[in-house]
Amino acid sequence: MHLVRWPFGFCLALTPVVFVPPDFERWHPIYREAILAHERVHHRQQRALGLVRFCWLYTFDVRFRWRIERMGYEREMYELARHGLKVHPERYARTVSSSLYWGMIDYAEARLWAETFAHSLRWR
Repeated sequence: MHLVRWPFGFCLALTPVVFVPPDFERWHPIYREAILAHERVHHRQQRALGLVRFCWLYTFDVRFRWRIERMGYEREMYELARHGLKVHPERYARTVSSSLYWGMIDYAEARLWAETFAHSLRWR
């Protein structure tokens, strides 16, 4: 995995690269590792499907986008919880229901998913 700086405040995976914000090195180390675990999920998905097919589906199939983002965010939340950091479901719900993801899910459904998954982490 190659980290490449870009001017935006979020990370993006296009195998074998992860684009990271300019201040990524200053983020909390556990948070950075959790985000990179999320992006590794996307790298595996991209290799399995092929990058062109993955990008096509991601752009035009909302259900596909939600399924693969859910997998990435669940891995990210798992890593945070595993290291003893608190998972904030409302933050994840706001993120996945934001315009960043082109309306793939509404906030109420996102909140239910995030709260349910965060609750399941307490029992692992």
